Amino acid sequence: MVDHGAVPRASQPSWLALAVDGPALELPKVEGLQRVRVVPDAASFLALLERARPRIAVVAEPPAGPGDLERIARERRRRHGLRVVQLAAPGAIQTRLQALRLGFDEALPSSVAVEELVGRLTLLEERARAHVDRTLAIANGCQLDLVAHELRRDGQLVHLRPKEFELLAVLASHPGRAYSRRQLLDRAWGHDHDGDPRTVDVHVRWLRSKIEAEPDRPVHLVTVRGLGYRFDPPDR
Repeated sequence: MVDHGAVPRASQPSWLALAVDGPALELPKVEGLQRVRVVPDAASFLALLERARPRIAVVAEPPAGPGDLERIARERRRRHGLRVVQLAAPGAIQTRLQALRLGFDEALPSSVAVEELVGRLTLLEERARAHVDRTLAIANGCQLDLVAHELRRDGQLVHLRPKEFELLAVLASHPGRAYSRRQLLDRAWGHDHDGDPRTVDVHVRWLRSKIEAEPDRPVHLVTVRGLGYRFDPPDR
């Protein structure tokens, strides 16, 4: 029976692997690696992937099947800090290509040496951290890239007007902080802007239609009565 309760932070794996043999099974034995966990069945792996939130997931096929890969790929699209790698038999070229089509970050033959696997996973983790530093989680599966000036939902680009981006960037960069409409105008439009503060309301309405699951019942772009607006991130 799989335990679906919370995983204590101290025991949460940074790297999680699904494997019964091969190089992934050797990861916990590699000197210097910490918080690596290997599980032998897909059910336990998928439960841990969702609740323990590792940064790296390694999936050997088998024991993973096509349906498992699709679920893992969906979780990858939802969590911008996660990187996923598939391992398959050396001759299973089409299997590895299919994993890449689904959205896996890398697909390797199961004959890869554990030293190379560790090196590749480490590089992926370093790049993911660099990417996270420039992105903000806006909603489940929705990230704002502060460098590229892009909003993406499940990997798909969402069109933003320039001031929509500026407004969302201001709010999302300071989660939990309430801003007045005048403060938001100053920061997103500039101190020399003398327009109607209600312009902010229009842009917030547009943004809610793009990021909220229920725009009429927002949980991220929240109205602060008598003042203005606040951004609540998805993990609150």
